[in-house]
Amino acid sequence: MKRVAGIGNKIVAAMILLITITAIFIPSIDFTERLQDYLVHILFFLIVSGLIGLIISNKIILFTSFGCAAALALFLKNASNAELKNPQANHQDKLTVVHINLSLITDVETVIKNINESSVDLISFQEYTPDWANIIPKIAKEKFPYSHEDVRIDLFGKALFSKHLIYNSTVIKYDDIPNIAIEILKDNLKYKVLSTYMTPALEKQSKSIAKSQFAKLEKYVENEKGGLIVLGEFNQVYWSHDIIAFRNKTGLLNSRKNVDISTLKMPYDHIFYSPFLECSRFEEVNDNLANHIGCKASFQIKIDKIRQRN
Repeated sequence: MKRVAGIGNKIVAAMILLITITAIFIPSIDFTERLQDYLVHILFFLIVSGLIGLIISNKIILFTSFGCAAALALFLKNASNAELKNPQANHQDKLTVVHINLSLITDVETVIKNINESSVDLISFQEYTPDWANIIPKIAKEKFPYSHEDVRIDLFGKALFSKHLIYNSTVIKYDDIPNIAIEILKDNLKYKVLSTYMTPALEKQSKSIAKSQFAKLEKYVENEKGGLIVLGEFNQVYWSHDIIAFRNKTGLLNSRKNVDISTLKMPYDHIFYSPFLECSRFEEVNDNLANHIGCKASFQIKIDKIRQRN
């Protein structure tokens, strides 16, 4: 009986090890891509499994579970914001941006609440349809006098509303999907904000389209210097291999440090930024019913970059 149990433990340990290795290192297997959204939950399961192995004195399950949990935790942490605490304020004005997916909003009051946030400098809206185009400019024009709108009847519509002068704007298209890049000036400091939308990588064709879009976005971002912020609907978790490869090639940093494991639905909206900046705060944006509708981040220029400018 003990021999059978021992074989069973080894099989379970081998499965845990195989799933962990393929999820971390092999991006092209459909099985692991289906698990991709749930890696944080798998991490929690591995920790529980290790504790069970400790309680029942099963060394195989104990060491395999905790070892895989450590490897997965390092992988997830490396994909998130690497800072363990927020940077110290450097007496420079911060730039606070918000990204909101309008398809997730059920009432106008939620939009009004975010527009009235005094700390917000710029708001990005996704799925900016004609209905919203008739509402939001009227609400926002007093506090956000500058804007760039691309109204569409599909889910690719975008709008950027800013409290500060937009002195340059560009529409970057791949296929028929627009990406809006604007430059704003706040207290004589220039920032570039790029709002993007990536095709959801669901099957072979859409995965190919998404990879092509990432490649085009990489080429654009690689040529940009200074305070660059890239935000929008990436339609993948931030630890997906596509996003990790995109960040590795562009050098962009992730503003999000963690995710809420109490829900199975992981966020697909992200805010990335150049090393010229540092993220002083990040938070999820929810409606009154605690439903996720977007994200918010504040940035400041790094002290060493300020010295270089002076």
